[in-house]
Amino acid sequence: MAVLNQDTRLVMTILFVGTLSGANVFFYAQYGTSFPYGPLAHSILFGLGTIGSIMVMKAIFDLALNDRIELMLLDRKISAYWARKARDAEQRTKLVESAKQYSNSFGMPAFQQQPQMLTQDNDGNSVSNEFLIGLQ
Repeated sequence: MAVLNQDTRLVMTILFVGTLSGANVFFYAQYGTSFPYGPLAHSILFGLGTIGSIMVMKAIFDLALNDRIELMLLDRKISAYWARKARDAEQRTKLVESAKQYSNSFGMPAFQQQPQMLTQDNDGNSVSNEFLIGLQ
């Protein structure tokens, strides 16, 4: 599942294993005590039953539900993305409309105005070439 992050997957796995282990303890307490062999055989049977049930249920869930969950989460992300894009486009149009309302005295909207370059009159403040040659 690419949509789920690692922490969520870890918590889901722990809960899943715990639930199946608890179910196995219940059913083994009900039906497994009639197994006629010793404690080692009981522990092997219980371990195999627990791990086997976990593997079987995980495989069934992966086959049956994994794609559905993945697609549901992916659809949620896609719809959230397009909703955000629509909201951004709406805000952009509102900004353009408000900028068009506040135009300056030249009749140009404020967002299309070209910056004016400041020019200095250097006639009174210029240094002559003769002065520069004299400094050398």
